[in-house]
Amino acid sequence: MLNRRNRIYRLNRMSSRMAERVARQLSQWRQRRNLGGLPGAAASDVEEVLRVARLSFVQLQAAWDRADLGALGQITTGPLLEDLRQQLAERGPGLNRTEVVSLDARLLSVEELHEAYVATVEFSGLIGEALDTVACPFRELWLLANVKAEGRGWQLARVQSLS
Repeated sequence: MLNRRNRIYRLNRMSSRMAERVARQLSQWRQRRNLGGLPGAAASDVEEVLRVARLSFVQLQAAWDRADLGALGQITTGPLLEDLRQQLAERGPGLNRTEVVSLDARLLSVEELHEAYVATVEFSGLIGEALDTVACPFRELWLLANVKAEGRGWQLARVQSLS
């Protein structure tokens, strides 16, 4: 998508408390070893969240490459779309090329908040971000939100680069 130093993943605004909470939840999740312990998460729910997350990952890369704000708006929350709009303006005109070579996704947590469900997904794999370059490994945390009142389903709310 973007070169490493200027990725969307400038969203390093995720507080250390959030990172600690995700680590704590991951530890608890591993201890339970059954997905039924996650709020509202039957195995089919987990697979659905991961399916949507993987699809969103690929769609986001393609929409970013085309600088397609309409497509980005379909899969992201409003605040993230504004961040992406600013980054596209900084990137300037022209197409980008991203190739997702391999993609692994793990659901780390699902939380029910008053107004939304929030899922934390860890992505890793290999991604090429320019023509004629070797794909590089990456690792990211994605927060997906399903706002109850909106009925839009899961949308990408935040991205945190871990590599």
